[in-house]
Amino acid sequence: MGRCGAQAVKKIHHADFDGAYLLLKEGELSLKSAKKALARVPEIRYAGFLHHGEKELLEAMITWYILKEQRLFIPDFKEYDWKSYLHGMAESIGELRRYLLDQIREGNTSEIEAYFSLMEELYYFLRTFDYQEGLTRGLRRMVDSMRQMLEKTRADISLVVHQAHFEKSLKHSQKDYGLD
Repeated sequence: MGRCGAQAVKKIHHADFDGAYLLLKEGELSLKSAKKALARVPEIRYAGFLHHGEKELLEAMITWYILKEQRLFIPDFKEYDWKSYLHGMAESIGELRRYLLDQIREGNTSEIEAYFSLMEELYYFLRTFDYQEGLTRGLRRMVDSMRQMLEKTRADISLVVHQAHFEKSLKHSQKDYGLD
């Protein structure tokens, strides 16, 4: 399931949403199978191994739904662990950063501020889970590191926006002085 999630993220960043979707479905089946197999062995099921794979899968699912369907994936919490979901959501912020940087590199800047705003919304939502680290499997530390990522992304976007304004101003100045 974790492998499927990681491969799905790679396909998402290569705009192969159909291929990513197939991997997500494969990961879902793998997760269900693992949970069923470990149902009678809670000391293994809840040791963290399953959490990591589930978190990877959920990160990919959240990223896929945001970029492909422009909506947030909210799972059936009878099927998915809420801690894995929150960790996957936090890590999807990093995937959105990567997407934004790819868009900037390709010159597609029309939606970057909207996606950045979504990154902030996810971050502020995650900040509301102010519980003990043991209860949330270290969510606070992860969310704190997302704050730094947001600030870097804000700086990157500000630079691009400022550069675009400068170039526009420069073109107008060239026209005003007949230098075009």
